[in-house]
Amino acid sequence: MEASAVVQDPRRGDPQSPEAPIPAAAGSGMLRSSETEPSPQGFYEVNARCIEMLVSAARRESKQSFALVAELRAPLIRLDPRMRERAAAHAFLLIDVEFGNTDWWHAARAHSSQPLRGPLWKGVFPRESAVQLSVATLMFAWNSVRTDAARALVPLGMTRAVAEIIASLRFEEVDRIARKRSAYARPRWEDRPAVWRRLLAAAEANDPKAMGAFRLHAVQLLAGDLLPARARDDAAPRPPRSSP
Repeated sequence: MEASAVVQDPRRGDPQSPEAPIPAAAGSGMLRSSETEPSPQGFYEVNARCIEMLVSAARRESKQSFALVAELRAPLIRLDPRMRERAAAHAFLLIDVEFGNTDWWHAARAHSSQPLRGPLWKGVFPRESAVQLSVATLMFAWNSVRTDAARALVPLGMTRAVAEIIASLRFEEVDRIARKRSAYARPRWEDRPAVWRRLLAAAEANDPKAMGAFRLHAVQLLAGDLLPARARDDAAPRPPRSSP
């Protein structure tokens, strides 16, 4: 299955246009809030791309496979198309792009127009596929935080400070960062193969109860992973407010 994130074209003058003002933007510490939740289809499309890439990596049987694929090669290879659909159908992201790392995003924004040095590719997926995954993930995340960051933070696994940075970016900047830093688009919980094994087992068995239990556990992990990052952001010095 080849899926791509649906992104609103900013040139059409829609509410997601980079030319449209964002009420109380990044510098104020506030983000837009609405009654609109991030698109379940958007989550599915990004997750489906991730699952397909993991399955492809497992089938290549390379000795250089990264640790998560090496650990899960057998269950990944067993996934048929319907199983892969079930593994991707969640209202949260299975991909992370440093969404808990405020310093990384400050640097990415500050140097978005500068080429990265270093000829070696250090991504976990082939470069071309990683670029497509990174663009799909960041465009979806950008649209989500500009629409309603409050509802998007936990499903994206993103801190408020990072959401404010991403929401402040123009369409062209998001695309440029996604392409230049695609090596940082990695499976979430890649250091916790037991989480992925639980997901793949539920998808393979077509067990709604097991899948429901996995989703609850995943949301708890997402929320728990954000707590230390939020504490760091709260402790970081902030610029003084100007007098009225």
